[in-house]
Amino acid sequence: MSSKSPEPKSAQRKPMRERRAPRGTPGSVRWVQGLLGRPLGLEKRGGQLHLTLVERRRPPEVVEAEDVARLCAELRARLLDHENQHTAAVMRHLVAVHDTLLKRGWNGVQALSSKLLGKALVQAQMLASDEASRRMSDFIERLRVLQAAADVREDRVSRRGPAQTDVDVEVSETTQEEFESTERSWVATQPPELVTPDSKN
Repeated sequence: MSSKSPEPKSAQRKPMRERRAPRGTPGSVRWVQGLLGRPLGLEKRGGQLHLTLVERRRPPEVVEAEDVARLCAELRARLLDHENQHTAAVMRHLVAVHDTLLKRGWNGVQALSSKLLGKALVQAQMLASDEASRRMSDFIERLRVLQAAADVREDRVSRRGPAQTDVDVEVSETTQEEFESTERSWVATQPPELVTPDSKN
């Protein structure tokens, strides 16, 4: 029986390989082919254009920003193409969602009121009925979810009641005589029906 203990799995793992790096040894034909297989782009540096390798993987923020830009472009085109001459006034709720989305992204749209989102949802459905598109369908679905979330949020706020206003409280030390004098003056300001027999003593 061997006294050797098996190596832990972490020690047996192969080192991580950079998947984006070209294959083959640097300088080999395979390495050059892998390098040239990546997308190329132009970058301006110091007033001159340089050919650079473009990163295939983009951060999620960049992907979302591009999606929002495309969605806003399609919304703008649909609003401008709408047969009603006063589209900005008639569909002002959808225009407000469009402007918020363009300036503050989906987080800004999420903060809008349930009523506004509900009206914008109806207006978006009207626009999409002219010509359906995947992007508009996704937009309408997301508006529906955000409107439901805003309903729940506003319902919770209304159940809590009106917000308590902050009142500045001043605390100071005083003597027993000053406390009793203040108490007597306060009792004197109460209407007679509120003064209890104990407070007259």
